[in-house]
Amino acid sequence: MPAFRGYGRLALRATFALGAAAVVVVGDATGWLHLRAALAIDWACGLYVLYRIGSARVSPLYLLLWGPLAWFLPKSSALVLYLFGGRKHAALAEAKREVNRVAWSLAEPPETQGNAVRLLGDRHGRDTLEALRAEILAARRRIHVATYILSPDEVGREIVSLLARRAREGVEVRLLVDAVGSWGTPLIVCRPLLRAGGCVARFNPTLPLQGKGSANWRNHRKLAVFDGRVAIIGGQNLGLAYMGERPSNRRFRDCSFRLEGPVAGALERVFIADWCQATEEPARRFADPLRERQVAAGAARVEVVATGPDVAGDPLWETYARFFATATSSITVVTPYFVPDRRLFGLLDDAARRGRRVRLVIPRRSDHRLLDFARRWYLRTLHEAGAEILFFKPDVLHAKLVVIDGAAAVIGSANLDMRSLFLNYEIAAVLRDPAAVRAIEDYVAGLEPDCARYSEDLYRRSRTWQGRMGERLSRILEPLL
Repeated sequence: MPAFRGYGRLALRATFALGAAAVVVVGDATGWLHLRAALAIDWACGLYVLYRIGSARVSPLYLLLWGPLAWFLPKSSALVLYLFGGRKHAALAEAKREVNRVAWSLAEPPETQGNAVRLLGDRHGRDTLEALRAEILAARRRIHVATYILSPDEVGREIVSLLARRAREGVEVRLLVDAVGSWGTPLIVCRPLLRAGGCVARFNPTLPLQGKGSANWRNHRKLAVFDGRVAIIGGQNLGLAYMGERPSNRRFRDCSFRLEGPVAGALERVFIADWCQATEEPARRFADPLRERQVAAGAARVEVVATGPDVAGDPLWETYARFFATATSSITVVTPYFVPDRRLFGLLDDAARRGRRVRLVIPRRSDHRLLDFARRWYLRTLHEAGAEILFFKPDVLHAKLVVIDGAAAVIGSANLDMRSLFLNYEIAAVLRDPAAVRAIEDYVAGLEPDCARYSEDLYRRSRTWQGRMGERLSRILEPLL
């Protein structure tokens, strides 16, 4: 791979050099020099495309999509990858480190001990909505909310209305929404909050291309922090599809967690870094909240894991890899989309073959049918290795939970797919608290009566040539989904 990266850098330099040469040659009457320069630019662009795809942590099948594009449409492919490709951004990583430097210069890093954890996971998301209402009304100084989707429905409007009410009462309110996830939400939905003196920002806009880094990097975090004291994280966006007062058969089955204690300060630091990226406000402006440290509220140990293009490495992937490799008795994964990378899948497969109880709970049909095709090969292989695969039937299961040996759990916004692992801004927390882990196990057990097991009939159908063809086609596109 290092040699390949060297070729990629060489190709990129050649692209710029030959581009400049082409400008000079255009005015020359010697047409064949112009042609040779154009061909050289095409070759350089093609090498650049292959370098970017080869250095990405994706399936080799992904090359089947980009290889022909690099050959037939080299310049267009290079432009697309320049705008939408890549996994890391050095400047953003440095900005994130600057926020941490400011925070560390003001106070010590937050403790992982001394937290209280409460699962919010009733059937219709009512308890999450009630917790948001209660914490918004109880906040005294500041409210920081980040969401991937802010829906223009009664839930989204109610949350904005409550935030506006608190802003009028003198509470600092900041609302950060992802520019793609909330694409269909009109600005008028947030107007009451803006008029009340609150702040609203869109994360990484794509049109016009004014965001920082790739337009493919989305902020998938669902995070609300109140006075740096209490935080709510999980998989639920702000909309009727995720939570509501009345039951609905069109609502995703999901859960969130209320965290109180020092962990809320660590989560607020993540929000501040994202806000500074979106608004270009200096980190020093948030000296007061960064300086604060909260007193213990319980006995739970909670570690925050923030991942994305602005951090070094892939900390969430590394957390999963460590847990899957060291599990001694059981691994339970609840996720709406199951398209892991080769390493994590290999660890799950190996754990099942070594006699560990590997259990996967997924929706029978998710809201992304192409990903349902892409997961078939993984499910079939895990089934052959002895893993338990449960299909949740009533609704789209949208929860994201991993439990290891009944002793530790990973919660948050990340799915077990390529986008969450390597592209999105995600937030997760590792819980090491017997009561919290037991509550998650009870939540998973409550899903099982509504699940169907992976059947031999389904196994045979997935091995037909039509099924395998669909699998291969979907796996080529899986890093984009």
